[in-house]
Amino acid sequence: MKRLALLLVLAGCSPQQPAWHDPSPHQQGFVTVPGGVRLEVLDWGGSGPPLVFLAGLENTAHVFDDFAPRFTKDFHVYGITRRGWGASSRAPGGQNLYTIPVLVEDVRAVLDTLRLTKVDLVGHSIAGQELSWLAANYPDRVDRLVYLDAGFDYHTHPVPGPLPEQPPPTAAESASAAAGLAYFRKMNDAQLPEGDFRATESLTVAGRDLGPKTSGKISAEVYNSATSLEPPLDRVRGPVLAVYDRPTSIAEFIPWLTAGDTAATRIEKLATDWRAAQETEFHARVPQAVIVGATGASHYVFVGAPDSVYRAMRTFLK
Repeated sequence: MKRLALLLVLAGCSPQQPAWHDPSPHQQGFVTVPGGVRLEVLDWGGSGPPLVFLAGLENTAHVFDDFAPRFTKDFHVYGITRRGWGASSRAPGGQNLYTIPVLVEDVRAVLDTLRLTKVDLVGHSIAGQELSWLAANYPDRVDRLVYLDAGFDYHTHPVPGPLPEQPPPTAAESASAAAGLAYFRKMNDAQLPEGDFRATESLTVAGRDLGPKTSGKISAEVYNSATSLEPPLDRVRGPVLAVYDRPTSIAEFIPWLTAGDTAATRIEKLATDWRAAQETEFHARVPQAVIVGATGASHYVFVGAPDSVYRAMRTFLK
C-alpha cells in the first residue's frame, strides 16, 4: 500500500525538466566587490587585449552569449553581470546601493581584481552610463568605448511617457520554459539568448516561469539614478563608436504595441523625437564618435543585426 500511495503522489507531480546546459563557450567566475556583493564574470577566453561587455538594465552578461564569442580571435573577452541580476548577488539592505556611481565602482573593482589595467568597453542600453563615467573618472583604465544603442542622456532627456504597461504573460505563456522564453523574446522584440532568460527569470522544477527574479524596485533605483545625474559626455576623450537602432516599426519602441493601437501614433512620435534628441546631443558632446545606424535592428542591435554590428565594431577596434 505504501508503494501504491507513493506512485499516486508521484503521478500527481509535475515532471522535472531535463537539466539545461548553456551552450555559450564561457567560464563562469565571481568577483567580490566592496560591500560584499559578488558579481558574476563570464570569460569567453581569446587572444589579445581585454574586451569587456556590460549588459543593459534587467539583462545579464549572458545577453552576449551569442555575440561575444565572435571577438575571441582578436581579444580576451569578458562580460560582467550587474549587481542584483542573474547570478550576481543583491546588496544587503539600505538605500542608494544601485546608483550609477556604485555600479561604476563595481566595474572598476572587477577590473582591479582581474588585473585588467586598460580595457576596451562595450555597453548596451543603460550601461552607456557606466561607460561614460568610467571614461571620465578613470581615463587611464579605458581605451576604446562602444555604445550599443546606449549613447543616451537620461538626465536631459528622460524616457517620454506615459507609456502603456507591459502585459503580463498568460497562463499558456508561462506554462513552460519554452513558452516563457518565447514571451521573453516577444516582449523584448529580439531573439535574446536562452541563457539570459534563465538567468533573469524564476523557473520551477517543472519549468514554469514565475516571472523576474529581480524586484522592479532595483530597476527603478538604477534608472532614477541615471535621470538624476547628467552623464559626463564632455569628458569622454578617447575613441568612441556609437551604434543606434533606426526603428522601422512601433514594435521597436514598445514591443507589445501594434500600428493599429490607438496610442501608437502618439508614442511613435514621442519615441522618434526622443531618439533624435539623444543622438544629436551625443554627436555634439562626443564629436570624435563614429556613429552607425542599424535599421530595424531593435534596441538589442547586436541581436537584431549581429553581422553588421560586428563588422562596425571590428572596423573600429582594429
